Amino acid sequence: MIERPQKHFPILFLAFFFMGTIFAQEQQKIDIPSLYSAEIQAIRASMQQNVFLTNDTSIDVRFYHLKLTPAIDSSYLVGETRIIFKSTIDENTSCMFDFTQSLTIDSVVGVASFAHLNDTLQLSFESPLATGESKELTIFYRGTPPLANDIKGMHYATHGNDEPVIATLSTPYLAHLWFPCKDGTTDKADSVAVDITLPKRYYEGKPLKALSNGVLDSISETTESVVYHWKHKHPIVPYYVMAAISNYTLIEQEYCGNDHCFPMHFHVFAEDSAASAAGVADMPEVMSFFETVFGNYPYANEQYGMTQLGFYGAIENQTNSVMNSMEPGWFIVSVHELAHMWFGCNITCKNWQHGWLNEGFATYAEALWQEHNGGWNAYAAHMASKGWYQGGTVFLEQTNDPFQIFIPIIYNKGAWVLHMLRGVLGDEQFFPLLATYAQYATFINNNPDTEDFRNFVEAETDIPLEVFFDQWVYDAYFPMYYYNFTQDDQEFTLQIYQAQGESGKRTVFEMPIQVLLTFSDATDTLIRIQNNQQWQQFSVQLEKTVVEVTLDPNQWILHSATYVPDLPVGLPIRQKRQDIVRFYPNPASSKLMVELLNAPEEQLSIRLFEMNGAEVKSVQLTTKHKLLDLTDLPPGIYLIGLYTDKGEKLSQRKLIRI
Repeated sequence: MIERPQKHFPILFLAFFFMGTIFAQEQQKIDIPSLYSAEIQAIRASMQQNVFLTNDTSIDVRFYHLKLTPAIDSSYLVGETRIIFKSTIDENTSCMFDFTQSLTIDSVVGVASFAHLNDTLQLSFESPLATGESKELTIFYRGTPPLANDIKGMHYATHGNDEPVIATLSTPYLAHLWFPCKDGTTDKADSVAVDITLPKRYYEGKPLKALSNGVLDSISETTESVVYHWKHKHPIVPYYVMAAISNYTLIEQEYCGNDHCFPMHFHVFAEDSAASAAGVADMPEVMSFFETVFGNYPYANEQYGMTQLGFYGAIENQTNSVMNSMEPGWFIVSVHELAHMWFGCNITCKNWQHGWLNEGFATYAEALWQEHNGGWNAYAAHMASKGWYQGGTVFLEQTNDPFQIFIPIIYNKGAWVLHMLRGVLGDEQFFPLLATYAQYATFINNNPDTEDFRNFVEAETDIPLEVFFDQWVYDAYFPMYYYNFTQDDQEFTLQIYQAQGESGKRTVFEMPIQVLLTFSDATDTLIRIQNNQQWQQFSVQLEKTVVEVTLDPNQWILHSATYVPDLPVGLPIRQKRQDIVRFYPNPASSKLMVELLNAPEEQLSIRLFEMNGAEVKSVQLTTKHKLLDLTDLPPGIYLIGLYTDKGEKLSQRKLIRI
């Protein structure tokens, strides 16, 4: 279990009355969201249209067997894909798979006919299938696999002294650029086998090797070729099926923990082997830590590996992540990709609108590793580096464009959703919850969405969280707290105003807030309030004098906080019943609060005039409360009024600016 942060102040459990209702590792050089954002923007610029998948719900794929014979000196592929599936409907006469039009289909065995058009392979059966009936077919194809912006698909590159590198990059649903499949998140095959045939060649004294998912079951040879037979006996989405070929050097480790052992294989270029060995030295410890917080590694009966590309960033291919580099500067990327084995591979988002369930969890796992390795300060610094103070929602509205999915918000703010959930629940609930989720039978090898996750958390904790997820996943921005405090005798009063609504953002973010009170004798205490209104006051009896207040000192909330000495504290003096607006305090210094009471349903504005009638300020009202900035006005006496958009004056009085 991760240690909770050590605080230097005691925590008081107080009854509240409320009125109105890094230590960062030096080797961390790579910023994952920025890395992918730049790459995705480049790819998107080359795309002429969105990718549309068949999503054929009439079949359920059970098994893929790929037989690949790639050319080494040119980007040419001869392929054979055997698919076993079951029908999900009665009287099923046909099905569809996704497959690029750039590759030529020579034949399809096991069907009456086929048609290949617009990256869709339409297959007609010899006889109708009943619900649950299995069907097997084999597709033979050849050609030059297409690339998206010379990056994604089956990519040919070199390293060192013109030594070949061939690797597949298929996220988020581009596996069909090199083999026929039911692409996307929705259908996991129960298992996959990949056979890769290579010529017997050596580069710089090292033979070509072919890598894929799972375990190397066997190697068969002729005098001129060698076939690598890989098997992965776990459910897998097509875009995590992979192939990588080069004259790799193997860095081999063994992980033992939780009563099991399995190999950890790191395939690297010979020229980078020393730096790579240093960069992966701590990966068994990362595996051990993740097994502690997430439960057993999902593929412990096979292996975990990483394979060097020398280009791109990294992809969490199931059991075998591909990495640009494994040197120490890429260590935090290695941590991120390993976390994906639980979140992304084993538990996969329902669709890419909920991609934060993959990337947000893996990014948050980085912070947990930092906490494990460097303590609370390292965790806090890592989360601070992921702070998201821009627009956009964690839930992605549009995902037809595959290159507008891996954008920074689902990494960074997605991680903050989990960080804030930890703050709401507390460590005693949060960490058992996280482990239970990672091992939850309903979600393992399945496709939950945000609502599934929310329902799970609510059921486990008995805490309603609809508002929490609505404001942090489906809505944008963050709370902007203005606050002030007073103390009369022993009664301490804190006033909080959420100001973000003034600029058209969500009016209220409902969150528990920790408040650090510092006393005149240099001691302090931490209290916790539940802020659920835009303008809210909290009072408590204290025996000491408060001299300083800090909102959210441990940064559990994505927010900004500003101490405003002019912010009115307490209920304003009641004005005439017929008035529809209040202005306070009056006299005012640099800030003035405007509060609407039973305002008419029309556009309103606040207008300030000098006593000679010259207008000096006009501000539209979009929320019930508005905090006016008066710093641009010289001291004096003004007239302040509430006006309709037609210029009708609804209320006016004198305002003294001091």
